[in-house]
Amino acid sequence: MPNYTIEGKQIIPMNDKNFLEGMKKGYFAKRKHKAFIALLYYTACRVSELLRAKKEQFKVTDKEIIWNVGKRLKHGLETPPLNIPLSSPYADEIAYAIRYTRKGERVFPFTRVTGWLIVRRVFKYPHFFRLSRITNFFLEGWTIAQVRSWTGLSLRALEYYVGLVDVKRMGESLK
Repeated sequence: MPNYTIEGKQIIPMNDKNFLEGMKKGYFAKRKHKAFIALLYYTACRVSELLRAKKEQFKVTDKEIIWNVGKRLKHGLETPPLNIPLSSPYADEIAYAIRYTRKGERVFPFTRVTGWLIVRRVFKYPHFFRLSRITNFFLEGWTIAQVRSWTGLSLRALEYYVGLVDVKRMGESLK
């Protein structure tokens, strides 16, 4: 059974304001939990992709965090490394998590269930981050090819998100 059956399937994407409010008011047992959530929000990666990430896949510069995700799961493509500006809210938490991970070890050394529960405490379920980031990219005017390059998703998978954006814009055009 899909995880969204508990909360009901979300089709309205989260915006930055909702993300910041959750990060500020939510319960995080450990500092790395905040970093985990922030990286999910910014990258639209799967929980499993974050959980397998090792320290060596990241590079932290004075301006950004660069993450070489590698081959994406579920028949996904190998994408170019993703970059998150250090000026983004909670990017410092991501940098902290990377910095305080030993060489060769996973940055987020918890189980898939723990990862899911970290998200559940504040933001319903992990796929909500994917829905939000991908939909918001399309709302901001990024092309299908650009979003595909970021996410590694197939064109068929991206059609769903494009449809959500088109329906939203169609409704707004009635003003």
